[in-house]
Amino acid sequence: MEFKYNVRDLLFILKEWLPTKEVLELDRFKEYYDMNDIDSILIEGYKVSREVVSPINAIGDKNPVRFEKGVVISPPGYREVYQFLQKNGWGSSSECVVDGGMPLTVFKAASEMISAACPAMGSNVKLTSGAANVILHYGREEDKERFIPKMLNGEWQGTMNLTEPSAGSDVGDALTKAFPTDDPWLYKIKGTKMFITAGDGSICDNIIHLVLARPTGGCKGSAGLGLYIVPKYWVNEDGSIGRPNDVTTIAVEHKMGLGGSATCMLNYGENDECYGIRLGNPPDEKGRSQGLAMMFRMMNESRIGTGFNANAQASSAYAQASQYAVERVQGYIKGERVLIIKHADVRRMLMDMKAHTEGIRAMIYKGFYNIDMAENIKDKAKAKKHDDIAAILTPLIKCYSSETAVNVTCEAVQVLGGVGYTKEFPIEQYVRDSKILTIWEGTSFIHGQDLVKRKMRMGDGVPFANWMGGILSFIEANKAAAGLEKEFRNLEKAYRCMEDVKSLYDVWHLNKMDDLIGLYAIRTLFVCAQVQVAECLLEQALIAQKQIAQLAADHYDINFYKGKIASARYYVNNILPNVFILSEIIKNADLSSQECPEESLVVN
Repeated sequence: MEFKYNVRDLLFILKEWLPTKEVLELDRFKEYYDMNDIDSILIEGYKVSREVVSPINAIGDKNPVRFEKGVVISPPGYREVYQFLQKNGWGSSSECVVDGGMPLTVFKAASEMISAACPAMGSNVKLTSGAANVILHYGREEDKERFIPKMLNGEWQGTMNLTEPSAGSDVGDALTKAFPTDDPWLYKIKGTKMFITAGDGSICDNIIHLVLARPTGGCKGSAGLGLYIVPKYWVNEDGSIGRPNDVTTIAVEHKMGLGGSATCMLNYGENDECYGIRLGNPPDEKGRSQGLAMMFRMMNESRIGTGFNANAQASSAYAQASQYAVERVQGYIKGERVLIIKHADVRRMLMDMKAHTEGIRAMIYKGFYNIDMAENIKDKAKAKKHDDIAAILTPLIKCYSSETAVNVTCEAVQVLGGVGYTKEFPIEQYVRDSKILTIWEGTSFIHGQDLVKRKMRMGDGVPFANWMGGILSFIEANKAAAGLEKEFRNLEKAYRCMEDVKSLYDVWHLNKMDDLIGLYAIRTLFVCAQVQVAECLLEQALIAQKQIAQLAADHYDINFYKGKIASARYYVNNILPNVFILSEIIKNADLSSQECPEESLVVN
């Protein structure tokens, strides 16, 4: 089945909905791009996705990464595609620059299609970008000169190393050590890391690992962890590759999806010859380092990127299901054989996928817009407000997008029926590939906790109140909008439910009711995310209404705008009411799952 994607919706987001021009006029970008470039960037990005990237997606699934005699071999075509993307501006080089480059808001619109075309390849690029950005922000000038050029041009790639056999989500329990040498910046690294995405392979000549390790004298817990640049092959001061750096792949995971991406277990310093370059300052007098804080720069990018990747896969699955629905003839209506898109429930499933993917995409790009503004405007007070919104949206994007993608990809299989369950069509691969995204970069529970324990309470709760206030202001300003009165009533009701849940959490925090705080965290996140998505879709529906009023009835864009209004109506009338139910469940505060004896939960 041919790869297709909703380029028109991406253009709508960038050219009609978001204030993209405001971003492009910032000092960092104004000499490089303007609004006239957007069409060509997306059209060319779509062409690259279809013609270059999409063909290797099924190849990587059918011919996954191999581990033979200690060597990791990437699938056919992966090296060529990775280097094509990196050398031609479709990868890390467009976002990992201090001056110039492309705004995230624009760059991600092109890379969304690349991620959808081959999720495993998208991960390689994303991780390299994240690692390069950490080095750019925290490395010395000599570190940047040594590593960055070849990370950006496709010769090398990057990873992040957190997880260990004894330290998963509890990263502070990490056992990997960093021992000082005569050079104050150079450390010997010793330990084992696991579940390292793109940890090895044949797509590049070198891999630059960013490794969390506890230096000598480091205190217990996550505060004692430092961050180190640990290349697979040592990099000489002139940037050339030197000796092997005692980084050994000891296993490659056999996974349900993303077969084209090597998920590795790595040993560092088996022969006591593994070296890493420290990023940031050495431990302070209390043994505290800033390793995790520096890594969080990469992790926060990756968390939004994980939700972004999830929605890209869901969007592609929806696009393919919609193609099938207008090709497959099955069943009768009023005595005539019909295309399956004529059947009521197929239309419902297509509408459900359309509304979810468009609404979540809007929330994601609202996040990218706020990151662009936070990182590049000179007014520090305004930058802080944008940064606060981006911080609040991060757990919503990561958790809600990834959880929804699993359901949407399964729904796409359902549209195809029995053939959707076969490998003849690509949708079943998205089902397998997307599930990991609810686990990657922190499980859904971790992001629920992040929302209710940190984001709701940061800055004495003022940023979260401001975020909520922005939604309320939008409702108040538009609730009389002709043709959308019912939808705004639903949004206002959902907003009041969200208010109730927030007030309840204030009480739970005050009384230190930890069981309830954790138990209802994910459901509270869903309340917030669904309200945010509904607001985004109604913002877009108002724009679509205005466009329809100005266009001729036979204009080629009329059906697109009608579809935008339909997405908003469907989501607000069919999905958003979940908030009403969830808020009642949360207020009921049932503790039966916690009160049930553990022995009763285990099947023996």
